[in-house]
Amino acid sequence: MFGEKIKPPLVLTLICIIACGLLVAAYEATYVDSSGIITDKLAAGLTELYGSADGFEMLKDQDGTVLTYDGVDSVISDGSSIAFEVTADGYSSGGLHLLVGVSGSGSVQGVSVIEISDTPGIGTRVQNDSFLSQFRGTTPDSIKAQQTDTVKAKAVWGSHQEIVRLTMDAELAKLDGGSSGSSFTLDAETGATLSSNGVYKGVQAALAAYESMKGGE
Repeated sequence: MFGEKIKPPLVLTLICIIACGLLVAAYEATYVDSSGIITDKLAAGLTELYGSADGFEMLKDQDGTVLTYDGVDSVISDGSSIAFEVTADGYSSGGLHLLVGVSGSGSVQGVSVIEISDTPGIGTRVQNDSFLSQFRGTTPDSIKAQQTDTVKAKAVWGSHQEIVRLTMDAELAKLDGGSSGSSFTLDAETGATLSSNGVYKGVQAALAAYESMKGGE
């Protein structure tokens, strides 16, 4: 009799605990700070890019909100150096949280991975310097994506994810800079094409935002 009375509230309690855990996980995965406060993780990214986070502040729009651009969550500057906070899609939607530093000349200073939720040991390889270093020195012109021919699908055996990966590999194999004379070619991590392309798109978004800022001066 006692067990029958205690079982329903116990089950309900477990359901509430699980639901709260899922809500917290979803919040942390999708939260983008809009308060203008530089978090510890962003400060660590700035230190990685510029040696220190001292003096950096999030730029504000005319209405007092954090300045954003298409694909860019915030713009952080100390008056001379600048970094763009970007959330990009990797293997998972919004799985890449990046900080892209851009020098005064308009070239990429470096890329810091703030957070990544892509496949451990595969997609997470894009946070290695051996991959990220290829973006240093790229400019808005050199990194613009060139239109590629439509990839013809091949009959392959495997999961849907594997078919997507093979298709992306074929696309990226032909991807180079958009402007004449550009030498940039994305060197994607093997088996992590979606994550590699996500970083590439994130850098594109940062450089496009930089161009927009300079155009408005």
